[in-house]
Amino acid sequence: MGARSILALEMCLHFDPSVQSYLQGLVRSCGEKMSLQDKWAAYDQAARCLMGSRHLWARGCWDFFDDDTRARSDFNMWVHGMTSLEGARTQPSGTGDPYRGGARFMTFTMAVLLVTGSASERSLAHVCDIAEPYLWHAATFERILQGLRYLNFASVEGSTVYLIPRDPDYALTQEDLGHPKFEYLRPIV
Repeated sequence: MGARSILALEMCLHFDPSVQSYLQGLVRSCGEKMSLQDKWAAYDQAARCLMGSRHLWARGCWDFFDDDTRARSDFNMWVHGMTSLEGARTQPSGTGDPYRGGARFMTFTMAVLLVTGSASERSLAHVCDIAEPYLWHAATFERILQGLRYLNFASVEGSTVYLIPRDPDYALTQEDLGHPKFEYLRPIV
């Protein structure tokens, strides 16, 4: 088995019911029986939705590593983020009042395990070659989202997408985002 690289992106947005509903539909459409073109289209639609929702961006995280051991380990971590209770709430958070500090949030995650050295992986490596002072800038997230068009799922060994919350009543709160388990989500500047 050859070497692998990972590209993972998680966006935390102010909760918007129409954006949440659209992304939830994309997640539901991402079954195992999808063609390579269908997978590319789902990622492209998700990227376009996120780009069109830039006014909702609050926090984010992204990784690109072409170290095989780290790529495989991190990909497994991202995949298990979908099945763990990490983002789950035990009770609904309600709709909140954004004018009184009651804003609600959602997160959307995409991750791919790529064949190292493939044209797709090398193109994404170039897209993700960002100087450290700019890692968490909105323009960087935009660049990566636009760069997803270079994905060729023929060179993708594994992929995952997921959304928190599935049910709008369980949207994340500012208090939730203050928990140490979410400190990896950096404010987008």
